[in-house]
Amino acid sequence: MTMTASERNGAEAPEPLFHGDAEAVAASGMPLPSLRVLQAAGAIQAQKTPKEHGGFKRMWREEDVLIAAIGAAISEHFAWNIRIVAEAMAKTRPGTWAALTTSIAGTISPEEGPLVRSTPDDWHLDLIDRKFLFLRVPPLFATIFPDAPPGKNELIIGYATSKDTFQMLPWLAGSPQGLAKLSKASSPAQATAAERIYKLAIATRANALSTASINISMQVRAAWRRLHGLDAHLLQEALR
Repeated sequence: MTMTASERNGAEAPEPLFHGDAEAVAASGMPLPSLRVLQAAGAIQAQKTPKEHGGFKRMWREEDVLIAAIGAAISEHFAWNIRIVAEAMAKTRPGTWAALTTSIAGTISPEEGPLVRSTPDDWHLDLIDRKFLFLRVPPLFATIFPDAPPGKNELIIGYATSKDTFQMLPWLAGSPQGLAKLSKASSPAQATAAERIYKLAIATRANALSTASINISMQVRAAWRRLHGLDAHLLQEALR
């Protein structure tokens, strides 16, 4: 069982389960209007909690704040506007971002210090030729996704079709068994089209003209620290 920071520090009062707008913005680095766009796309979900004197207040779960931090990093490092960021994050296979935040939240200790470092088990997002978005995970984690091609840990999420739109690619397109399932779930023609684009994405990655990468595990760890009132600095920020 994962303890909260308060429990680890010996405090009696448990931490709140939800966080307000100001806390979510400060921890994730995502402006409030952008958080709303992420929510409208279905990438994150705010909760309405009653106010003492009537009305409701928007509150965010820790998981949603950490997922928003990934979106903020994509927007900053890939120079994507919030509309395509929201599309990409919402269209990623359900449970992917939750799996990342859960795996990290259980390993963070407030005693680690403010400098957020990389580890061999970190997850990365790679943008290939400013178009194809890949999720790169440690081989062990790739096994938690049932649709992922066997033996692959560089998983295509999809591709930008314009500066505002994103098209998801099913991981099933990466294996003969998956294509058979895809043909039954959609149609043979759709499965063939997905296979063609999938192969193009893999070939583009192998012969990339440009690759931009983000260590999203570090982004999540930094957001977790800020959300719990702790300083957080990525190495690049510390050097600046």
